[in-house]
Amino acid sequence: MKILDRFLIKEFLKYFFGSIVVFSFLFFLVDILQQMMRWGFSNQLVYYESFQLPWIISQMIPMSCLIASMFTLTTLAKNAELVALYACGISLERISASLLTLAVVIGISNFFISDIVVPVSLKKSRWIYNHHIRQDPSYRFFKSQKIWYRGRDAIYNIDYFDTDKKEIQGLNIYLFDDHFTLIEQIQAEGAVYQNEQWELHNGLSTTYIDDFPITHHFKNKIAHYITEKPGDLKELSNLETLSFEELRTYVKKNKKAGFDTTRHEVNLHAKIAYVMACLLMVFLGIPFSTKNPRSGALALSFGSGLIIAFAYWISLNTGLSLGYNRTLPPILSAWITNFIFAFFGYYILRQQQRNKKLWPF
Repeated sequence: MKILDRFLIKEFLKYFFGSIVVFSFLFFLVDILQQMMRWGFSNQLVYYESFQLPWIISQMIPMSCLIASMFTLTTLAKNAELVALYACGISLERISASLLTLAVVIGISNFFISDIVVPVSLKKSRWIYNHHIRQDPSYRFFKSQKIWYRGRDAIYNIDYFDTDKKEIQGLNIYLFDDHFTLIEQIQAEGAVYQNEQWELHNGLSTTYIDDFPITHHFKNKIAHYITEKPGDLKELSNLETLSFEELRTYVKKNKKAGFDTTRHEVNLHAKIAYVMACLLMVFLGIPFSTKNPRSGALALSFGSGLIIAFAYWISLNTGLSLGYNRTLPPILSAWITNFIFAFFGYYILRQQQRNKKLWPF
């Protein structure tokens, strides 16, 4: 690695980690003050916010990349180092190459952080929030929209699922024959997995014989026909905390069963599109921080960075919303913001290339 690359990466990482600390602290401070106003201060509140930190940091990484790239290049311009590099025949393309490469590495790393660390920490933080902060004894399970899950010969509708206790609350089972004809419907208040089998509690079973329903009540019933184990349902406890592979499997199974998975398909594509956010933020930071090399100002770069980041997140959420309501296909709704801002950054660079010959295309 050349001296120039080491210097640029060192400067970039200095501003990058500084930005993460500042933005994460501000987010942490605002959130904990809001929670204190609602619930009062407690050690459990601190634990809750601490487990939120991986998610907060993951969200702040793209913005930190933008600020770091703008501060790095603005500082070079302010100290006339950028002009000196141009005089030595080093193009803006060469100067930016190491920053763009580093952005790719950071983006991929952020994907693994959000895919491995964040789901675990969010589940823990929500458990602390519901059991210790809200102190709601009736809140025994992770809440979400009703879960639809297709098994081998059955479709399950689950209200709540506790992955630790291996318990289900609010269960509807629809059993089908080989011709996908409904042969039995079972409703149960709850179910628990023990001794390698599911036991249903307080329910109603309706069997269909020649389209004639026969109904009977039961207090406890062993469900031998449920072949799924808790591990098969674990991924469904909270869709927001699923990893990429878990969410992909969930979408595949439920789409095959004929259920609407549009929202989850959008979120699945968004996980991949979000990897490019770091590269895109650095790419956008280049033209704005080198537009006027002799008048670099950190305050101006910081302000411009915040405006760009804010516009990006507004556009991103708008695109996702268009996907949720099926106005756009899931993959396009997740990627359209990246396309728009990449084109915008390219356009600005082309304008600089025409006016100042800084970027050879």
